[in-house]
Amino acid sequence: MIAFILITTKTGKENEVAKNLKKIPEVKEVYTLYGNYDVIAKVEVENLQRLNELGNEILKENKGILYTETLICAR
Repeated sequence: MIAFILITTKTGKENEVAKNLKKIPEVKEVYTLYGNYDVIAKVEVENLQRLNELGNEILKENKGILYTETLICAR
């Protein structure tokens, strides 16, 4: 399963969050952005349960994150 996680960070924390995300094996790509979101991460997981667990891990490990939005790919 592939999903994209859109992340809004506290001011100035986008590079730190992106660096931390790159350490997670399921995170395949990470980019900082201009616009409504600060970081986007492409993740590959086995199932929805693991995606939920991963989302919780990301929030716990990155205190600079304000909120996230997850987009699950249909194909």
